[in-house]
Amino acid sequence: MVENFNGIFYLIIFLIILLMNVFYGFNCLFRTQKFLEKYEVDISAAFFSRFVGAMIVAAVLMQLYILFRGTEATWAFFNFMFIMMTLIAGASFYGFEIDKLGLTKGSTREGYISTGALAILWAILCFGLADKIYI
Repeated sequence: MVENFNGIFYLIIFLIILLMNVFYGFNCLFRTQKFLEKYEVDISAAFFSRFVGAMIVAAVLMQLYILFRGTEATWAFFNFMFIMMTLIAGASFYGFEIDKLGLTKGSTREGYISTGALAILWAILCFGLADKIYI
C-alpha cells in the first residue's frame, strides 16, 4: 500500500484527506440538522447539505477504492478533486469576505480554510504521485 503512494508521506496526506472527507460527508449527509444548526443555517437548506454530503461520500468511496486498488491511472479523480476544492475555496472566500450573502452569526472562515487546505493537499498528491496517476 505504501509503495502505491510513493512512500509514507503521500499516503498520510491521502489518509488525512480521506478522514476530512469522511467527517464532512457524514455530517452533511447523516447529521444534517445538527450540521445546519452549527452554522445557523435554515433547515430549508437540508436538501443542499445532503446533496453535497452525497458528493463527498462518493469521493470517499473512490478514495477507499484507490487506497486498496492502487493509484495507477487515477489522474482524472485526483485532478477533479483538486479543481473542485480550489473552486469551492474561491467561492467560499468570495461569499464570506466580499459578497457576504447569507452570512449568519454561525458563519466561519472554515469554508474556505478547510477547502483551501484540501486543494493544497490534492495539489501535493497530483505532483507527488505524477509517475503513478498519469499513466
